[in-house]
Amino acid sequence: MVEKIKQIKIDEDLFRMIYQYFIYGRKDEKELIKAGLKDKMDKMILRNIYTESKTAESVEERENARRNYLDIKEIPEDFRW
Repeated sequence: MVEKIKQIKIDEDLFRMIYQYFIYGRKDEKELIKAGLKDKMDKMILRNIYTESKTAESVEERENARRNYLDIKEIPEDFRW
């Protein structure tokens, strides 16, 4: 069975900077591109952890993912459910 490749959406500004970096050799926005890609990756990881906290097979796996998610979001212990 062929796996479907996931698609990732990025902001138009980030796409424009990446395009100009590779097509026109504009190196001046390199740090902005790196920051934008890092931010996107962090959001993807956080979303995957959240999804796992809702869909993992065992209660223990869901609970571990939930705690990991709340830790990353820096939710105080006394504010958690």
